[in-house]
Amino acid sequence: VLNLTRQVPAWREEYKGQANLHVFEDWCGGAVGQLRRNLHFPLFPHTRTTVKKLAVSPKWKNYGLRLFGFIHPARDGDVQFSVASDDNSEFWLSPNESPAGAQLVAFVGKTGSEWTAPGEFTKFSSQVSKPRRLMASRRYYFELLHKQDDRGSDHVEVGWRAFLPGLKFEVIGSAHISLYTDESALKMDHVAHVPQSPASHVGGRPRQEESRADMLRPDPRDAFFLTPRVEPSDLESVLEPCAYAPTYVVKDFPIARYQGLQFVYLSFVYPNDHTRLTHMETDNKCFYRESPLYLERFGFYKYMKMDREEGGEDRQEAQRRAFLFLNPDGECPQPPHPQLGGARAQAQSLWGRNALTPGETVVGMGMGRGEESRPLEATLVGSQVSDTGCTGGSCGRKNSNLVEPRALSSRRRRNHCVWAEWSSARRRYALLRIVNVEKRRDSARGSRFLLELELQERGGRRLRLSDAGCAAPPRAAGRGGHRRAGCRCAQCPRPPPVKNQARWVVQFLADMAALHARTGDSVVLVDFESEDMDVEQALRAARLPRYQYLRRAGNFERSAGLQAGVDAVEDASSIVFLCDLHIHFPPSILDGIRKHCVEGKLAFAPVVMRLSCGSSPGDPHGYWEVNGFGLFGIYKSDFDRIGGMNTEEFRDQWGGEDWELLDRVLQAGLEVERLRVRNFYHHFHSRRGMWGARSRKAARKEAP
Repeated sequence: VLNLTRQVPAWREEYKGQANLHVFEDWCGGAVGQLRRNLHFPLFPHTRTTVKKLAVSPKWKNYGLRLFGFIHPARDGDVQFSVASDDNSEFWLSPNESPAGAQLVAFVGKTGSEWTAPGEFTKFSSQVSKPRRLMASRRYYFELLHKQDDRGSDHVEVGWRAFLPGLKFEVIGSAHISLYTDESALKMDHVAHVPQSPASHVGGRPRQEESRADMLRPDPRDAFFLTPRVEPSDLESVLEPCAYAPTYVVKDFPIARYQGLQFVYLSFVYPNDHTRLTHMETDNKCFYRESPLYLERFGFYKYMKMDREEGGEDRQEAQRRAFLFLNPDGECPQPPHPQLGGARAQAQSLWGRNALTPGETVVGMGMGRGEESRPLEATLVGSQVSDTGCTGGSCGRKNSNLVEPRALSSRRRRNHCVWAEWSSARRRYALLRIVNVEKRRDSARGSRFLLELELQERGGRRLRLSDAGCAAPPRAAGRGGHRRAGCRCAQCPRPPPVKNQARWVVQFLADMAALHARTGDSVVLVDFESEDMDVEQALRAARLPRYQYLRRAGNFERSAGLQAGVDAVEDASSIVFLCDLHIHFPPSILDGIRKHCVEGKLAFAPVVMRLSCGSSPGDPHGYWEVNGFGLFGIYKSDFDRIGGMNTEEFRDQWGGEDWELLDRVLQAGLEVERLRVRNFYHHFHSRRGMWGARSRKAARKEAP
């Protein structure tokens, strides 16, 4: 249902001579469709102002305009309208004063490549409207949308003429326009007066092309957090505890400033979570630098193999067959006999001719295709794809977000997590599918796995098993699994600091209300005397189960704001997640933070995808911010133990405080889990005019 404005605010005579202008800055693209993709369009522009005629040429780059108001005809009769612009534009007109009745009557282009010179009203046939009958005693709602990229000159103007031969179009001036409403006394979060018309809601929602991003495809991980968990008491005999002492923990190890980045590694993931941005790749993007060292490490030599004697089979081919569970003819083994049921049948389906016998164990369980009612079959995930943006899997390193095949092999070991044996003994659960497996590699002391399985309890209820286990390294059998206990029900407050960010605060609170409706977690918002909105009132109006509002004086200080937010959390066993406002959170983010934080041992720094200018979550283009640690989950007790944020050194600056915090987290003996998170985006924005930066610069100039 379209949320169109049908009730027009009271009009006043003093509104004549001007029209409302909303400016949406820092947004790439030259098509009006790009403007509709903007997260804040049409309610939250950067700037609200007025113009005295329907002609604008601000000499900016990468922006969009929305002009609206009323047209007052000078006389009765048929009138033609025309619009000229660089780049694209659309002119909408209503048959009355209601925005709900607006119709597209003229436009310049649809793709962003079309443009006209100033005052060039007849270059395209689409620029000129059909004759429309207007009456001088009425006023008519109009709306003008304009989009400009970073090239060429920028302008937009609307002209009109009586429908008579030989007349030229004239720009509509102040004598024939008026404001829709007076916005001069309103704060930026007051949006009830902003008209919503078919111009801003084409087709019922902002028009977007179908995205080619694999990450937007449905994935069981996205909603798995909604599935009820298996009772913890049922897991006691599944993953036996083991000593937590990974070799990559650097407690008390002297590291240089910002060197902690070198001690954090991405986890491997199975099945493919499609976080590799294949939709952004091109056929000619695969290349190597002319460096012998680079070629030796990442060159094509590893994909070359020598001819072998006839009838022979090299070791690599034998390993490939073993991993794919192929028979000598290259075919997959047949499913087990229908009479074989339960875990034994699934084990035989997995391992084929090498089916498990009583007493054998399985370390890797992530080979399932995932159909609910069929036996699990072995499939190969493309784990040999490049992590540097190359296509085809024929160049570069392996994608570090995919589990290595070696981690999912059958081994004859005891004292491990034995799903087949355990399920057979309990006779209570059936394995439906392997939803997610994450691996932290440690060749010396045994890699650690996070296993997430969808089970079916006898009686029909579906449950999820989400727990961690360790795989013993070679010649080190007998090692069990470290249990991530205690983090599942901890509260997860978020303390983002803000200043004069009304449009982002409103979006953040709406996102948090949706996330916290199921969890009851709290939000801590630190406000540095925002003037463009009443942040405290917005918090009260938001549907949040719990929140805290902190007000601080002075200019924006990110470190001090985050520290104040964490200090407001009283429970030391809570998980605090340091974040900012410009984030698009997937629904599963809170569950992910809880799963990857362990008090005294593990913190979580999810990798966010930073969207490019003009890109949106519905059509994501950008890059994974692998070197950014500003989004950080950690237990409050651990945060306090390492000394919190460095508020002295980073008092008047931001940038680098996250790396400095990471150094101290690692030196305190904590491990930092690093993982690309699906549908986790950082919205594009610029720092121009943000957080009181202008006032700070002005103060420095005035200082003696």
